[in-house]
Amino acid sequence: MSRGSLLYRWRQEIFSGLLGGSILAMSFPPFPTRLLSLAALVPLLRYFLVVFPSFGWRKGALKRGFLTGYLFGIAFFTLMLYWIANLVPASNLSMPWVMIPAIVLLVLYLALFPGLFALALAWFVRRFGAKALFAAPALWALTEFMRSSGELAFSWGLISSALVPYPLAMQGLSFYGPFGFSMIMVLANVLVTFLLFAKTYRGRAWALTALAIIAGIHLSYGAFRISGIDRDEPGKRSARVAVVQPNVDLAFKWNPEYRDSILTQVESMTKASAGDGAVLVIFPETAVPVSISHSTPYRRWLKKIAAESKVDLFIGYINHIQDGGQWRSFNACGLIDGSGNITAEYHKINLLPLGERIPFSQYIPALEKIDFGQANFRKGATQTVFDSSAGKFGALICFESTFSDYTRKYVREGAEFLVNVTNDGWFGSARGPLQHAETAVLRAVENGVTLVRSANTGVSMAVDPAGRVRQSIGLDREGVLMVPVKLIDNLTFYCRYGQLSFFVMFFANLFVFLLPALFHRLGPPGGPGR
Repeated sequence: MSRGSLLYRWRQEIFSGLLGGSILAMSFPPFPTRLLSLAALVPLLRYFLVVFPSFGWRKGALKRGFLTGYLFGIAFFTLMLYWIANLVPASNLSMPWVMIPAIVLLVLYLALFPGLFALALAWFVRRFGAKALFAAPALWALTEFMRSSGELAFSWGLISSALVPYPLAMQGLSFYGPFGFSMIMVLANVLVTFLLFAKTYRGRAWALTALAIIAGIHLSYGAFRISGIDRDEPGKRSARVAVVQPNVDLAFKWNPEYRDSILTQVESMTKASAGDGAVLVIFPETAVPVSISHSTPYRRWLKKIAAESKVDLFIGYINHIQDGGQWRSFNACGLIDGSGNITAEYHKINLLPLGERIPFSQYIPALEKIDFGQANFRKGATQTVFDSSAGKFGALICFESTFSDYTRKYVREGAEFLVNVTNDGWFGSARGPLQHAETAVLRAVENGVTLVRSANTGVSMAVDPAGRVRQSIGLDREGVLMVPVKLIDNLTFYCRYGQLSFFVMFFANLFVFLLPALFHRLGPPGGPGR
């Protein structure tokens, strides 16, 4: 490789970005190497500690920083989300060729956020030197917050969800939420970077000491909270809930010829669950593949099932409502009580961009005419807290389980536990369903509630308020979980105050570096600031 080649001149950026992104991708399912998340950012941070300072105020330095972070994002999101290609054969798209460029565009878009993180960090390092790496926690969490907000919100793959298999480490979520927890994890990455690459023995010793103190405090809080949950558990009110995984093959699910057999399965599994003592039976997203409001025979059949079983039935379906002379479709779920009455419905609000709706179509009606085989659902209007025989609960349909602020609103409005219904059969491989399931675990810890998850083909599970998966059904299996759901009687700090802790941590982190800028003018292009 010649010294004048692009690869030679940019080898540090390419190596640091691609290696770091690959390591972070290996910190998520199906890999067992979750603890790598505590060092996944080290190649990127090492670049800013060791390599980047040599560029000083040289032209193009910030561009190099951005490119390093952008390559990090490309490696991370490509390796983490390549399973989306499985949607091509599973979803019967009318224009399947659209999926590959859509995945490429998705990765290029999501990679912008690590790129922006690296760009901001490059500016801080150029201004304040090596100590600016301690601004990384705030900058990283800010970019995660940004990509989790707005019309294109995508909360999948937050670094805070990498440690789900370790409940002891996850309890901080109940205080500062997912973005605050991301700050703690990135701080650990910063300290590991100094531990490995600090120039002096004193610097390495300081980093090791700080890492040990932070880990000790964090894990001690985790142990304290879990012991409190276990101590209070015997006295809590509880209800017996059945979580059903019907495992209906998508090749048959939407075929009209199989509707009766699907409803027959719903009937038999509901009656069996009622016989085992369940007061609420939960089926997954679109478990009934018809429009309930305009399929009278099937609507009557569902009511009959609940009434004859004398049990509450919560189930997902498609709903249609006439609006201004047009029919609008909704991804919906509803509660049918033991008397056979539909007591409440919920229309999904957080629709998957491109999969369930075209982004910005509410502002540009012409976008609604684009049709490559996606579902064109209308966004629901309000969150619904269902009042069942088992207690009050909030429903998260599929992708909604990735949104922390949205979920906590249910609990603040009286939900005593959470229900996540989904149909992950579209995902094809194990990677997507496992990533999706683990994200839902965070919602239980953040709000201190039990979460039950009903998935068509898996993973169905019951998660306690400490984030421990108490029961589960694996992929591509039929089964029922009988869950003694504990009903909450208090709110966590995060549930009460949302992102308050995160914003306090964010501004406290940046204050250390922004304060000197108020008293020192920026240096000239040819040299550092005075």
